[in-house]
Amino acid sequence: MDKTITYFKVTVLCFGILLFQSCIKTPDFYLLDGSGQQLQDYRGKWLIVNFWAEWCSPCREEVPDLNQLYKLTSRDELAIIGISYDRLSNDVINQIVSDWVIEYPVIASDPMPILPFKLPKSLPGNYIFNPDGELVAKLSGKQTYDSLSKLLKTLKKKSR
Repeated sequence: MDKTITYFKVTVLCFGILLFQSCIKTPDFYLLDGSGQQLQDYRGKWLIVNFWAEWCSPCREEVPDLNQLYKLTSRDELAIIGISYDRLSNDVINQIVSDWVIEYPVIASDPMPILPFKLPKSLPGNYIFNPDGELVAKLSGKQTYDSLSKLLKTLKKKSR
């Protein structure tokens, strides 16, 4: 009888461990602040993924407009995350974020992010996802606060 009870306890313990492990979310990427994220964490809000490169002057020029959009829009409604087009060290990315005064979160390059979309063909590149997590726009070239605001307004009207 003791062997049966011990076997039952071990079985329940193993089942509990397996259940716990299945509930743990594996991050798709990490932000520079070290927080692990999944794209699904952004469901329920609009998401702009901004691709930039250190050598891209239009990328640098659009940062103030993205900062403005980020500051003036509710976090419940819109998220913006930046990602370096080139594989740079996290230290270099942190320095660029500081130099360019990027105020929205930026994805770390180490560990390597796992993203379900390809790099843009030209820079700067902005991918816009709707609250259901669907890619609804790919933008190439420098964007402004006005161009992004107008596009988001149009996309929101279409999604109603």
